[in-house]
Amino acid sequence: GQPIGCPGLDAEGAYKIYEKKGRQATKYVGGDTGCDLNRNEFDGEILYQIVEDYAVNTEKWYVDFPIVLKKMLRNGYSPEMMTDGPNVFDGVTCRRKKGIFQCTKA
Repeated sequence: GQPIGCPGLDAEGAYKIYEKKGRQATKYVGGDTGCDLNRNEFDGEILYQIVEDYAVNTEKWYVDFPIVLKKMLRNGYSPEMMTDGPNVFDGVTCRRKKGIFQCTKA
């Protein structure tokens, strides 16, 4: 996907299309976006910094993801309104190999 909603992001010629590892990729080359969206804060932390933190710290993402996913899936519903689905994480083990998590189900 491509971000939208800021004057600089929507400008013609703001993106360069190139090939990376045999796939088409897009890079923003437009300079100032003219947008304050990246200055929004969540619990006192700027949103783009949260994204960058997860990008460089995969272990943090790995720990936080199941907690956030569960919360997100329940958003707007009380526990009484929910029906438990299959526990897809039962029997799953993850190991870090050369800096990459590899998960397998027993």
